[in-house]
Amino acid sequence: LDAHSIFNNEEKVKMLELLSHMFSEDEGIDLLNEPDVQLEAMLPYYSEVERWALKCASKQFGLNFEFHSETKEQECFQFTDLYNNTFYCFLDGYNETDSEVYVIEVKATTNRKFKELGPKRKGKIDSIFELKDNIYRLRSINAQELLEKYGNHYRKLFDPYSNVGANVYDIAVERYIIENGIRQNRPNLLGKKFKYYLAVLNGDYVFPGEYKEGEPVYGTSADDSIISFVDMTEITEEYLPRIDEFRERISRTIHNPKIEEPKIGSYCEFNRQGGCLFSKVCFPELFEKGAITEYMYFNGITEGNKKYSKFDLINANKRKLSDIPRESLTNLNQLIQRDCYDNSKEYINLVKIESGLTQLEYPLYHLDFESFPCPLPRFRGERAYSQSLFQYSIHLEREPGICDEIIDNYSFLGNDFLDHREELIHGLINTIDLDKGGTVIVYNKSFESNRLKELMEIFPEYRLKLKEINESIFDLMDLVKTKTEFYKELGFEEEESKIVNYYHNDLRGLYSIKKILPLFSDLSYEDLDVKNGTEAIAVYARFKSLPKEDIAVLREDLIKYCRQDTWAMVVILKNLRKKLQDMKKV
Repeated sequence: LDAHSIFNNEEKVKMLELLSHMFSEDEGIDLLNEPDVQLEAMLPYYSEVERWALKCASKQFGLNFEFHSETKEQECFQFTDLYNNTFYCFLDGYNETDSEVYVIEVKATTNRKFKELGPKRKGKIDSIFELKDNIYRLRSINAQELLEKYGNHYRKLFDPYSNVGANVYDIAVERYIIENGIRQNRPNLLGKKFKYYLAVLNGDYVFPGEYKEGEPVYGTSADDSIISFVDMTEITEEYLPRIDEFRERISRTIHNPKIEEPKIGSYCEFNRQGGCLFSKVCFPELFEKGAITEYMYFNGITEGNKKYSKFDLINANKRKLSDIPRESLTNLNQLIQRDCYDNSKEYINLVKIESGLTQLEYPLYHLDFESFPCPLPRFRGERAYSQSLFQYSIHLEREPGICDEIIDNYSFLGNDFLDHREELIHGLINTIDLDKGGTVIVYNKSFESNRLKELMEIFPEYRLKLKEINESIFDLMDLVKTKTEFYKELGFEEEESKIVNYYHNDLRGLYSIKKILPLFSDLSYEDLDVKNGTEAIAVYARFKSLPKEDIAVLREDLIKYCRQDTWAMVVILKNLRKKLQDMKKV
């Protein structure tokens, strides 16, 4: 765009200010382009989903759907609108017969969001979709009845920012481009009946463990398929007028650009993976310390009879913790945050933490798992996106503070990309000896606990030992944050049980171990080659294609990272005790 001819002087200044947030001044580097290492590592696995989806589609519909690893090789439709903008779509799956055309859009998500879309009635979900022969279709009632019976659940299908609506939107856009493209340059397809389907992973499918040439072989028949289909023909037809409105708005904006004050909304998908890249440009204050978004459990405020959502407040330029009147804060944890922010102080509930510490029985086994969430199950007993365990680290703390980072560390990590779960179990139950008592310490209990339950189901011969470990778990997060039921059982009133035990401004409303650790030690992940769980997944994904000598180097990186996670728990617990002792001396 020619900025000099399109924008006035005031707008040019605004534009330059926006660009300064987007590109570095000296080298012109894109500041918004943050590489997604996990996404890059997982692309081959998503490609496999597409390949199997088209295999299943060929079996389901009795037609041949070719898989193309390169987008440019896929069937393409295009059309040009009145503004001379050309729109393209490439189709994952395409087949045309003499009278019909099948369009398949593959999504590496599961069928759960479709089969669970609906209200609960008598304890069960009354889904808006019906399943027959492995195809989900809208219930056989008209749109008005759907709206009356399912209300917001039905509307979610047409909300591109809802969990289910994002998938519907994509195939609706494809249909819009296809239908306009046919009218402009594919008249030979006029008169043919088009059918539109989403192909998604069947979350109920359990991989039985069949392999061919080292690769998993999944079911493709309608009654035993790794892929389910969702009929989008009727839904996308209703969606088309809205897509036309979106297209018109985009085209007008391209040809008549204006620099306007940004307004935040659901369309920004703020703080969501895959959300708008420009949030940091439009709302830089929300990424600074002390932003309104740091408030825990905060959805907005009520003044008089009027409610203001979080988005309303941000759009009214209330973007700092201090921009909200104290009297409008109703949650006690928010008031604690505000007090820490206003007075630059630390909050700690000595009595609750000490009471929680009495529940620890030594020795302590500090445990952390690493897992690989593969879209397609890799090993026997797994489902789509099973958190397949490949590594653990354990630090054994025999008495309070008596633990060495290296000598008292026990770990497991396979040498390749094969199934080592049973070896992992052996190491786990041989290291964690609870016959004479002890406590298993984790950070964020649900993850480790769920992994143990999955192992119990897949390997029932180890159920008793795994169950014993699971029942001995203590969540370190409960000490620094809180857990209502846990503290009620210890005799605290419900209100106090809900209040956090510890808060510091540097937490910024979050309690991940990466946020807690710097407040209790000088330990850092920055010197490690693997710095977080996302990078761990990306590194492990490379095991599939690398030679053994390269894997050996990466194994050391993963071992150091996982060891740091459990050592961090040892250090946090030790220094938490020290902080309590120092408080008592004052």
